[in-house]
Amino acid sequence: MQRRLERGFDPLAFHAAATDRGERPDTALFEANDGRVLVMAAAAVRATACGGEVLLEALSANGRALLDVVAARLDRPVGDRLQLQFGPSDSLDPEERLLAPGPLHALRTLLGAATPEAAADPFTVALLGVSGFDQAAFGEELPVAELHPLGFPDFIYWIPDSLAVVEPGGAARLLCPAYGSDPRQQHDAARRLESLLAAVPAPRERSSAASGAVKAISTDLDDDAFKAVVLQAKEAIAAGEVYQIVPSRTFSAPCPDPFAAYSSLREVEPTSYRFYLSGPGWTLLGASPETSVRLSREGDGTTVEIKPIAGTRQRGATPDEDDRLEAEMRLDAKELAEHMMLVDLARNDVARISLPGTRRVARLLAVERFARVMHLVSSVTGKLAIGLDAFDALAACLNVGTLTGAPKLRAMQLLRTLERTRRGPYGGAVGWINAAGEMDTAVVIRSALVADGIARVRAGAGVVHDSDPQAEADETRRKASALLGVLAA
Repeated sequence: MQRRLERGFDPLAFHAAATDRGERPDTALFEANDGRVLVMAAAAVRATACGGEVLLEALSANGRALLDVVAARLDRPVGDRLQLQFGPSDSLDPEERLLAPGPLHALRTLLGAATPEAAADPFTVALLGVSGFDQAAFGEELPVAELHPLGFPDFIYWIPDSLAVVEPGGAARLLCPAYGSDPRQQHDAARRLESLLAAVPAPRERSSAASGAVKAISTDLDDDAFKAVVLQAKEAIAAGEVYQIVPSRTFSAPCPDPFAAYSSLREVEPTSYRFYLSGPGWTLLGASPETSVRLSREGDGTTVEIKPIAGTRQRGATPDEDDRLEAEMRLDAKELAEHMMLVDLARNDVARISLPGTRRVARLLAVERFARVMHLVSSVTGKLAIGLDAFDALAACLNVGTLTGAPKLRAMQLLRTLERTRRGPYGGAVGWINAAGEMDTAVVIRSALVADGIARVRAGAGVVHDSDPQAEADETRRKASALLGVLAA
């Protein structure tokens, strides 16, 4: 069932009213750079993966009906929980490993079971969630690492029970699918739709949009320990193992009100993507400037796009200063070299899943301006190969070079040994996949994972052969402190 509302829909106010300011678990808000916003007010099914184990859990009667369909397709017993196990491929060929059944296959099956309900609107059925940095370990040979401190899974996705899709002009569609053949599910969908409508008039809570004083910042690696990591990374570069690598560390500070923190962040950092996900026992919030991978339907085909970013400057106070800072950014040899390296990595990733001859650099070294910063951005596109889908694209493109290094696989292997624990969501991808096979995901960067009133912000530094360890340590602290300052407001 669905209802269309005309202009004036406020997604943040709606999310606050429909989810108790994000306090309800298994809810999400995802604001994309094209102006489209998805608000998941309730979920039908939650899917989590740890290694090769995937757990599908029904969170409502509607979700139970959907799991019944999935269980029937897989010839499994019906129930509120469905556990699937996938073993790693023993093939030495990377393309065969890419296409071998894995945890993402469970998401493909789940979305496929729900898709018949999406005939009128592809967003009636969608997956929202996040693939953590460590999801890549299933398909690649990476060293074993300690578990994430909060036990964050390799991925977590939801099939919505109630979803609002807001278009750039402010019009919205309220979508409440009903799974299974039981007429009671239709009545339940109507009830959920009325509940969504009741939340629409809620007033928006305005943010002060100011940075506050950060108190009691702690880190999992002090400066000396992180400098030692940088020195080890430089040794790997000198040995020719990698050209660049991006080690990271985690900073923590109090964050008693994550929703207020997000409200401030989206005002202070109006970047390409903003996201607020409430999981079981944690909240992930952030403002990311970078696309991880996007799939869009165009004519008879599907376009794949990756948008690498490297090169950043503050906005100038005047047009003249703005132009001067842009010129400075464009002439920075180190940032240009890093940017071109990321473009090459994106070209390799897109080529793996595209029809031959369709990969191209659609934009190179373009400048995108935001309220406070400007970035150098490129765009690499291709036409998705026949027989592949969004899940293949996600597997092929994780993780982006921006937060790994080059060559990407060797950089990820080294990061597993240099960093103490798994990264969790940092460096992964957050976003959605709909029933039409379209996908939009952002790199999980400039983000905080909040649990028990503590915000954990991970920040990395791009290390090259002539990097200064203290400067790289300072860079991670500066990046984390800027975000923690907003969260403390």
